[in-house]
Amino acid sequence: MKKSLLATLLVVCTLLSAGVTAQEKNGEKLRWKGHQTNKFWDNWEISAGFGNSFLDVATEIGTGDPGDFLDRNSWNANFAVTKWFAPIIGMRIQLDGGQYQNYSDNPALYGNGLYQTPYVFVHTDIMLNLSNWIGGYREDRVYYIIPYAGFGYHASSFTDNSVGSYNGEFAVTGGLLNKFRVCKCLDIQLDLRTWLLAENSLLPQIRQGGSYAFAFSASVGVAYRFNKRNWSKAYSQEDVDGYLAAIGDLNNRLNDANNKLAAANKRIGDADAENARLKNDLNNCLKRPVATQTVLPETSVFFNIGSAELTGYAKATLDQFAATVKDNDAEFRVTGYADKETGSAARNKQLSEERAQAVADYLIGKGIAASRLTAKGVGDTELAFDGMKPMIQRCVIIK
Repeated sequence: MKKSLLATLLVVCTLLSAGVTAQEKNGEKLRWKGHQTNKFWDNWEISAGFGNSFLDVATEIGTGDPGDFLDRNSWNANFAVTKWFAPIIGMRIQLDGGQYQNYSDNPALYGNGLYQTPYVFVHTDIMLNLSNWIGGYREDRVYYIIPYAGFGYHASSFTDNSVGSYNGEFAVTGGLLNKFRVCKCLDIQLDLRTWLLAENSLLPQIRQGGSYAFAFSASVGVAYRFNKRNWSKAYSQEDVDGYLAAIGDLNNRLNDANNKLAAANKRIGDADAENARLKNDLNNCLKRPVATQTVLPETSVFFNIGSAELTGYAKATLDQFAATVKDNDAEFRVTGYADKETGSAARNKQLSEERAQAVADYLIGKGIAASRLTAKGVGDTELAFDGMKPMIQRCVIIK
């Protein structure tokens, strides 16, 4: 009964979920839920860009960056690999590098010079294609706006000619990627981003005593998309119509399922009664004495032509036979045979006896008492197996 109820619930849940999904996907804008997930090597892109970076270290209230704004700008370059898992969700690994430059906040200690230091920032970003999310996926869309956020490792002053000593800290980043589709495989993109880093990861000359610093960057670049570049709809319009029709038919299915459950409950009751009867019959049978009869095994081993030497296969067969009969006291006849196609009758008689004795000696060596074995060779006067090839007659049969 529990299985019947579970099966009915599964059918109901499947139909309900199918109907809800169909309603979500009805219409032209199927969004990301209406598209198939891709293979691992589909929807990848690589990108490179070059632009401007700006460092803001005025993190204490009431303080400001010294020097002119334009003097605190420098260059930036980046390279990234992006994998899109769905039309709106992707992940990017980006190597971001360039140069910071700023004036010292303490001229008495460091002078009035403009300090420059290289930096590198390796980070992983979660990408959200807002255009596909809001407007629905379209293969012919030209412009995409993609906000993202990420986390990585930031380091500066890492070259021999750098001012100050090497400093590295973890940093967080976020930004807005603007993509302009040129063709199926190529995009031009404008990347506006910022990252928050610990101020102690910068060289001492440009620190201003705060806890954090901000860096801003704007870069223009290109992105190349390879392997499968588009997305396939997960359901056709025919599928959607079918799911909606299934919802309309759900009440009839449920009524029919209730009737079937009632009939199934009656069959279960009948089966329980039959099971009780069979259980009683089994108990009565178990109380009766059981006559035991020992079933003795038989086996055959085969020899090469003109030989009475046991092969590896023959020994394996005899090992199994000895293990089977060693715990009883049954007696066995060991009868040797030879084929009449080769050798004289006298030689075949001798060969069959040698074969029978070889088998008997091997079984005795495996712990079978000699008194339980009777070895005899019949030569080629009898067939071990009727209608078989001569090679099959070169054997010993144990009964």
